[in-house]
Amino acid sequence: MKNGFIALAACLGLGMLVVSLPAPAHDVDGGPDCGRSYREFGDAPEGVLAYPGVIGAFPTCSGFGLPSTQEFVCPPISSPPGPSGFVMHVAFGNGGNYWLGCYTDSSGAPMGVDHEFDGKMNQPAIGISLCDHAPTDCVEAAFGLTFDQDECYTDGSDAGVKKPTLLVCSPSSVTYNVFNCGGPRVIFLNILIDMNQDGDWNDNFACNPAVPGCAYEWAVKNIPVTLLPGCNILVSPPFLVGPKPGPGWMRVTIDDDPVDPSFPWLGSLPGTFLRNGETEDYPVDIEIQTPALPGSWGKVKAIYRR
Repeated sequence: MKNGFIALAACLGLGMLVVSLPAPAHDVDGGPDCGRSYREFGDAPEGVLAYPGVIGAFPTCSGFGLPSTQEFVCPPISSPPGPSGFVMHVAFGNGGNYWLGCYTDSSGAPMGVDHEFDGKMNQPAIGISLCDHAPTDCVEAAFGLTFDQDECYTDGSDAGVKKPTLLVCSPSSVTYNVFNCGGPRVIFLNILIDMNQDGDWNDNFACNPAVPGCAYEWAVKNIPVTLLPGCNILVSPPFLVGPKPGPGWMRVTIDDDPVDPSFPWLGSLPGTFLRNGETEDYPVDIEIQTPALPGSWGKVKAIYRR
């Protein structure tokens, strides 16, 4: 941990000398990505500012272990947090790869996922990851800050998630694309959103009597999704957004298996990995809207169950 903060201080010092502008990401190692082996991490802020005045404790870097908190008004759906871990995907190159994003290289071969040695993240953006000091791939500007990342919303060959519209105490969903190299298969989707700007994904909230139910930062938990061969354009199940407007960070993860209850703060379990798939992390905005009509969230849930 001490070394992490030394690296942080060095990176912040360098950041005063380098001006980084928002730029698109790219699949740095190109295609084809079907049939190749790779290792892939998330890139949400950890050990640096996630929002002005708030250090992120999201599970990204393999060498960090930051504490986080758990606030709840309903029974938690994740385990009590300990030191942050990291998410690591491993694909074995058996021809059945799948990942977020539907892109091709100059030859028309599917691509959209990079092999990584650790998470790619930093703040302010200087082109170098705080996790392992390797080059990062893009700069995302949000909340008056700049962030080094692996994928950015403006990417043309790597990102697979559309920025969602998030309104307080209202149902929302996330649109995402998945390329599947093999035949039909069932994978699992998880979505985490920091809804109270505290730099973690462990909490849940009540809205108001007109919008019953709880809003969970683990917004989508272990939902099975059927992939068809090729490009799949998908929409997540609806989830309720919390009552606090402001900035947030979102993680979208797809893999072969249901994740552990420790997933929001620990990521993949120590000594293990998520089989296949990919994780992408993005800044989001939670906005105020006019009050929802009584019972509207219940109607959305009923429609989705059909």
